[in-house]
Amino acid sequence: MLARLLLVIAITFSCLTVSTAGHLDLPADENKEDPGFLGDLAEMRGEELASYLFSLIQPLANTISTCLWLEDDALQVTEGLRVIVFAPHPDDESLAAGGLMNQVVAQGGAVRVVFVTNGDGYREALQQQLGDEPGSSQDFIEYGKQRREEALQAMCELGIPPEDIIFLGFPDGGIDDLLKDHWSRLTPFTSPHTRFSSVGYTGAFSRWAAYAGVNLKDEIARIIDESCPDWIILPDPRDYHPDHCATGIFVLEALRQLNQQRELALDNLEILTYLVHFKDYPTSPDWLQEVRKAGLFMSTTGSGTLASTQWLELPLTDDDLESKERALSAHQSQHQILGGFFKIFLTDQEIFGRLDPAQVLTIPQEYALSFKQPNS
Repeated sequence: MLARLLLVIAITFSCLTVSTAGHLDLPADENKEDPGFLGDLAEMRGEELASYLFSLIQPLANTISTCLWLEDDALQVTEGLRVIVFAPHPDDESLAAGGLMNQVVAQGGAVRVVFVTNGDGYREALQQQLGDEPGSSQDFIEYGKQRREEALQAMCELGIPPEDIIFLGFPDGGIDDLLKDHWSRLTPFTSPHTRFSSVGYTGAFSRWAAYAGVNLKDEIARIIDESCPDWIILPDPRDYHPDHCATGIFVLEALRQLNQQRELALDNLEILTYLVHFKDYPTSPDWLQEVRKAGLFMSTTGSGTLASTQWLELPLTDDDLESKERALSAHQSQHQILGGFFKIFLTDQEIFGRLDPAQVLTIPQEYALSFKQPNS
């Protein structure tokens, strides 16, 4: 992005050449009696000219400074990649990485998508669908089953087979609770929506696993270990949504554990984060300034460690965009309430934050120290 912006500026001002006397040398044109705007510039000297040009460029200052934080090199999908995408809820995977997944499949790679929850706790959307307040926990359970089927269809649109789609079935709206207050299996969390205190969905990765943080962390670690991925895509831990932030921390803690046990070398992994819920994202470049200062759970914890995150663009083709739009369309239960939100993610790029091994190892520890939570 920066390279493109500077190129435009360079081309614009290369049309004008400044003489050693401080004038602008304009090409002669005998057919024009009044040189107009360029003629006015030609009469300017020194500080007057500099001040005028600065007044033209100044509105670009914020955009340029924002672009400086994006890496010039675009993210590139190569042949045969093995990728895991972690999504807190069905639809997050398509919003943030639908184009990336389409490219991986097109390049002969393999994608596994892990849905941490079934999205069964979205009361407002369920109320719109029912036309009334949900009457019982069974309404939320049926809604979770519906969103599971939509997710399967969405992944089909991206060429991902059902055997590469994993549903963990943990509580929507409760992932941060598992991290903060319900880490132990002895004190499982109970969903206020489904009333489940363990995974109750048929076809889940580990049915009847208690809603405990240690169980979720262990399941994520097991999936990573079994998959031998080249790339791991996870929610950025600075995302404003508690389920997104917590999911990101759970994945990082699983990676830290596997590395500590010498079962995984972080140097061989591309670890990429994505934002969905963040101020001005992705509609304004101002989000880059905000995220550089942000920490975990909208606090300052981890902000220093995460400030050096490299942000990369993945250019999307027309085919990527069409496939992504079809995938989002498959999440039919979300259209009435989130249709406009979906549209802002249908752009010609996706943006990912690249974490280095030091960040992966440090963030879970910073969280545990700051919030006084176990992480092993």
